[in-house]
Amino acid sequence: MKFIMRVAIRLFTVMVLFSSVMMIIFVFHHVRLDKVFNLLAYVYFDKTLCMFFAALTGFVVLMNFVCFCQILSAVTYEKKIIAFDNPAGRVSVSLTAIEELTKRVISQTSEVREVKSKISVSKKGLLIKIRLVLRAEGSIPEVTSRVQELVKRKVQSTIGLDEPIEVAIFVGKILPDQGKEKQPAKKEESQKGPQQNVPFQGYRA
Repeated sequence: MKFIMRVAIRLFTVMVLFSSVMMIIFVFHHVRLDKVFNLLAYVYFDKTLCMFFAALTGFVVLMNFVCFCQILSAVTYEKKIIAFDNPAGRVSVSLTAIEELTKRVISQTSEVREVKSKISVSKKGLLIKIRLVLRAEGSIPEVTSRVQELVKRKVQSTIGLDEPIEVAIFVGKILPDQGKEKQPAKKEESQKGPQQNVPFQGYRA
């Protein structure tokens, strides 16, 4: 793929230089218009030259598409990693690894039933978006504040980032307390009272 990129860059450079030279020659009237028209007419009516220029145009378009895909994939890859320099060299950490780390840390909180994490990097720093499903056992402000501090401290200690870290939490669902759900059922059973045994009536063999 790198070879194709080098070929595309060199071909693009040659075409730009050729177009610039031809434009300069044309602007300063070093070429007569009738010669230009004759050359274009010759190419237009020659099938071999038409096929050659058509193939060249298709190749250039393909190379530009490949270069565009490479640049787009490189930008996308840079958005999915965090890179920092150590004395021994450069280190890259995948955002997916950090997302899994935050999930494991938050899952240890007793009030959290389910957790989803998504991390993005911007010029302002690291943004961690967390979606929680909580149990109705504690105060939401207290639980979310504890989770934010836990995640922020864990990410900073693990990666050693000096950049600011923002932890945004969205509580999508609050599950009811299971112990409270079972109490009404027990009360209904107690209200019914003990079941009376119906005496057997009939004939014994």
